[in-house]
Amino acid sequence: MKIAVLSDTHIPARLQTLPGLVYEACADADLIIHAGDIEDRNVINDLLRFAPVKVVHGNMDTENLPEMLTLELQNFTVCVAHGSGPYHNVRERLRKKLKHCKPDIIIHGHTHIFHWKKEHGIWFLCPGAVSNSRGSRSVAILTLEKGKSPQVEKIPF
Repeated sequence: MKIAVLSDTHIPARLQTLPGLVYEACADADLIIHAGDIEDRNVINDLLRFAPVKVVHGNMDTENLPEMLTLELQNFTVCVAHGSGPYHNVRERLRKKLKHCKPDIIIHGHTHIFHWKKEHGIWFLCPGAVSNSRGSRSVAILTLEKGKSPQVEKIPF
């Protein structure tokens, strides 16, 4: 299963439209996960042209969206939450907040910095940010296959 993972699009506050490379990353995805800070619902409607979209509420979102999602994908429990507060310990706070879900993978946004690492037995994925004020822009492709380790490709732009 190929999943396009993105976060922090900040449209229209920082960008007017999604960059073309985001569309390319989503073009052959089976699922798209957006980890919050969308700001404009039309971003989701735009992405729905490519695949089903799962999305969570970010600290800059005004739309009523779920704060977290738990998805069962290819025998992996995947929890999605944006994150909030200081950037330096966002993963630790999310690990504690989501421990009841017993996640294999936690996907988050908020930091705007790409991260893929196993910590405390849980894989953490932050795809970076589509609209980034703290570094390079990126999205991620998460590939899940039952019985195999999850794989992630960072797509910088």
